Amino acid sequence: MRLNKTRLLLAVSTVALASALAGCMSKAKQHLYHAEDLFEKRDLKGAQSELQQAVALDPSLLDAHKSLAHVDEYLGDTEGAAHEYDVASQLDPTDQKIMNKARYYRQMKELANSADKALEDVKSGQVEEGIKTLKDILTQTKEKSAHQKAVEALHKAAPMIQQQADDLAKQGKYPDAINDYAFAIRAYLLIAQATQQPQLDPAADQLMKSISAAAKSGGTPDRPFQILNEVLTVDPDNKTAKIELAEVYMSRTPPDETNYSNAADMLEGAGAPDAEVAKLRAKAKALAKHRS
Repeated sequence: MRLNKTRLLLAVSTVALASALAGCMSKAKQHLYHAEDLFEKRDLKGAQSELQQAVALDPSLLDAHKSLAHVDEYLGDTEGAAHEYDVASQLDPTDQKIMNKARYYRQMKELANSADKALEDVKSGQVEEGIKTLKDILTQTKEKSAHQKAVEALHKAAPMIQQQADDLAKQGKYPDAINDYAFAIRAYLLIAQATQQPQLDPAADQLMKSISAAAKSGGTPDRPFQILNEVLTVDPDNKTAKIELAEVYMSRTPPDETNYSNAADMLEGAGAPDAEVAKLRAKAKALAKHRS
């Protein structure tokens, strides 16, 4: 009798447990169906909340994970979407589309981690490697969040590089300082291109003045020529670049009419006084006459 009673109690407990699990499953699906209704009504936040409750109640409910991944994408929650696609791909490894999505988001995460590492490289003095990595992120993927991460890293990197370049210039290490100033300017060029801004950040102006000063102090006033032209390619009306480039042209030896003429063009484009521009054009004309 006692044995039968024990078996009965066990049977009742098993039924109760099964009923409880069935109740949870049913409630999870209720949240899923409610989420579908909210999605149809374009209440994405509401649908997201319902789906989050569904997967919390039943972590194995594949349709809820898939739907939540899609809703997260619509809402721009890339971290949430990445997690849900990853879970869904584990629950159903045969769904190639879900597998591809999970793989894509893993790659995006790797890119984001690369941006963080690039910033660490810059901090540790590996400026060229850091800027190259950030440039690769911007040019090798069209994913919005990866671009944003790289741009944010560039905004942080540029002042760091500038400080390193300033320190090198104070130590008289002008060639190294010039290299770092150029990388800092390129950081702002990459930002402008990635954000489709027609003008560089005003912070780049001081960098252009600093690279010219370091080049003159190091006896290589022509060194900024390439980076200043890169600036004008992205920002054709940049006055600071034109003024500094005019200085480069006038520092060339021996001076000739072409250099003076180019310098005059740069200063005129930068809005320099007419008398200053006319003086350079007169020198160019005189040299041309002397050569003929």
